[in-house]
Amino acid sequence: MNSNTHSTEVAGLTALAAAVQELAAQDLDRLTDAVLAEQVLVLRGLVDRLEGHWLQQLAVVDGRGAAGADQGQEVGSTAAWLRSRLRLGAGAAASSVRTARALFRGPLAATADALIGGEISVAHARVLAHGTQELPDRVTAEAEPVLVEAAARLDPPRLRRVIAHLCLVADPEGADRELERRHARRGLWLAPTLDGMVAVDGLLEPEAGQSLVAALEPLARPADAQDSRSGGQRRADALAELARRALEGGRLPQTGGVRPQLTVTVDLESLVGRSGSLGGEAGWAGPLDPQAYRRLACDGALTRVLVTRRPSGHRHLDHGRSADQGPVTQAPSRVEGLGMRLRAAMALLPPVLGGAPTQPLEVGRASRVVQPAQRTALAVRDGGCVFPGCERPLAWCEAHHLRHWLHGGPTDLANLALLCRAHHRAVHEGGWRLTRQSDGRLTAVPPYRRHPTAA
Repeated sequence: MNSNTHSTEVAGLTALAAAVQELAAQDLDRLTDAVLAEQVLVLRGLVDRLEGHWLQQLAVVDGRGAAGADQGQEVGSTAAWLRSRLRLGAGAAASSVRTARALFRGPLAATADALIGGEISVAHARVLAHGTQELPDRVTAEAEPVLVEAAARLDPPRLRRVIAHLCLVADPEGADRELERRHARRGLWLAPTLDGMVAVDGLLEPEAGQSLVAALEPLARPADAQDSRSGGQRRADALAELARRALEGGRLPQTGGVRPQLTVTVDLESLVGRSGSLGGEAGWAGPLDPQAYRRLACDGALTRVLVTRRPSGHRHLDHGRSADQGPVTQAPSRVEGLGMRLRAAMALLPPVLGGAPTQPLEVGRASRVVQPAQRTALAVRDGGCVFPGCERPLAWCEAHHLRHWLHGGPTDLANLALLCRAHHRAVHEGGWRLTRQSDGRLTAVPPYRRHPTAA
């Protein structure tokens, strides 16, 4: 094709471009509500039909191997060409090519006609193309009229579910193979990120996914009308709460004779909040924020461990440990110069992170900070979270020291209160302050206010 022919044929889209330009020039403020609403609906249908024509031409380009011909080049992959020229993502490019092939070079001819004719949307067409890709072409052709009829009256998510059901009827053996393939793809992957978070990714089978949704749903509801968390944040908090309850319930299988638990290793200097301290370790996930392990220390089990480090002399470093917390080491005295301070801190890291080897000298008994009898008394007295305005029940709550035991606060009922995880975090990490008044009421003072809020 010479350049003049090429320009003439592309110029055939001039009228379409002019129509789009005319639409862009409309003064929408001058249109009535009824006209605007109708125009939105009509435009959506036209966009779908236009994308149908685009998929049709994409199928021809793919069939001819013409990807790259616009620049006189040969490209091995139509999807790669779309990614390069249209800046599409890999998934979007591959999906477009797959849909174009199924509709205009495969068994879904009636679906293609319905799309171009404006009877179904491009989203429906993609669902049909993807949902039938594992079916034999003969079976797809026989099933297509029923599927197109369903697409004309259902939204894409419901259509996807209908196709899954109909595939079981249309091709039972293929459906069994697909179930096995999906079963083999299941997995859950967790990895620490560079900024200290934990990335969660995975694929669950329908039963497992629905079980997880059912378990998260009651824990992921907004706390109240003022709950500003997004849906994703509420689900993340619900998953953490679900794990916490499973650990505290004591019904999980033991590992090495010990029931599963969150173990945090923290040096004494960090635990009491002295400047220049190292912080705590929560395993492979990385260090915790200093306030996080002070929050955990409110209601954990502690084990005090004395260790010596070699070969850096015979200085003894005081360690503590909690089962919801962990060992603790004294940080070095202040050393002048950042480089020297960092080297001294490196020596105090766990050996697995390059610190000096440690030799335990004494290991104490694990003891709960808040005793079971005290938890029972708190449950009777507080009944749930006592933060002003919060109504989260007892099962959501942890014991909180109004004055932390690290700073001399006693572990008695007058100094304890039940807080849900969100408000316990608000107090430690968020800077809120709780104070018990002489009449027993609690006041909550936010970090940016001076006037307390009474419970």
